[in-house]
Amino acid sequence: MKQEYNKLVRDKIPQIIEDSGRKQRSRILDEKEYFEALIDKVIEEIQEYREAGDEEELADVFEVLDCIVKFKDYEPMHLDYLRLRKRESRGSFKDRVFLEEVEE
Repeated sequence: MKQEYNKLVRDKIPQIIEDSGRKQRSRILDEKEYFEALIDKVIEEIQEYREAGDEEELADVFEVLDCIVKFKDYEPMHLDYLRLRKRESRGSFKDRVFLEEVEE
């Protein structure tokens, strides 16, 4: 019985499938496809974290974000600087503020 996945998976998954005696078909994505698949994957992982709420799922979110950072050739220290600068000027999310409406 075949099952289609059509999604980005961790690098070792095809070999793990083969080692288990099953057959698999996979391919290497081009840059555009890869970036789009990373975005889809981070959304998938966030949804899985929302449902399960455990650290392992959150670690998966971090792994995908790390791949996006590397793919885009962003400097992690610069991203941290931007994050801290925005926190300084606009705050964080720690105070649990939920904006309901604004009247003009």
